[in-house]
Amino acid sequence: MNQSPRVSLITTPHKGIRNFLAQLSLQAGSIDYSSREAVAELKQRFEEVGLLLEEHAASENNFILPALEARVPGSAAHDEADHEELHQLQDSLLAQLNHILDSGAAGEEAQQLGYAFYQGLSRLHAGHLEHMLEEETGTQVLMWQHFTDEEMMQVHGQVIRSIAPNVMLTWMKYILPAQAPAERLQLLGGLQANAPEPFFRQVMEVAKGVLSTPELTWLEKKLSAVVAG
Repeated sequence: MNQSPRVSLITTPHKGIRNFLAQLSLQAGSIDYSSREAVAELKQRFEEVGLLLEEHAASENNFILPALEARVPGSAAHDEADHEELHQLQDSLLAQLNHILDSGAAGEEAQQLGYAFYQGLSRLHAGHLEHMLEEETGTQVLMWQHFTDEEMMQVHGQVIRSIAPNVMLTWMKYILPAQAPAERLQLLGGLQANAPEPFFRQVMEVAKGVLSTPELTWLEKKLSAVVAG
């Protein structure tokens, strides 16, 4: 479910990205950087988030933007440049985390290095928020102008088939709690109808770990009704 009745290729992953960047920023701002264990945990979360950011950029670069570029020449350049700039910043931040771990910094030095990382992460966070809003108000509108919903669903199918099951499950950890109930039902209803049953069960296990009891109860009831109907 989107704010527009038209098919959107980016609303769902963008909700997940906004969720995990907020969580990452909270974690990065609240840890003790002189604790090697805390920094290692932050690095693990950063690498998980980085994998999803890279996968999302690749999906757009490989499927969505080429399709749009073919019909609107010149339309892909800005988004592609943003992807490269954000990826470079992401790599530099990972290098900063590795330096904190490898240098053995402690006390005030560790906190200073950690705060520099935190500020850099804020730039990455802000950059993605701006980039996503531009895509939602610009790129997606161009897609609506030049593609039918059926054509966009064909591109969507290419994107979904390109995502490894384990990566999709990681996406679900961040997407599901960020969605409105109707969006969640639409997403999982589609998976229930089209995905292999073992994979759908894995997705529901993820849902159990990230949704509240009332949210999960409502969702399971609605999904059961779809099957019964």
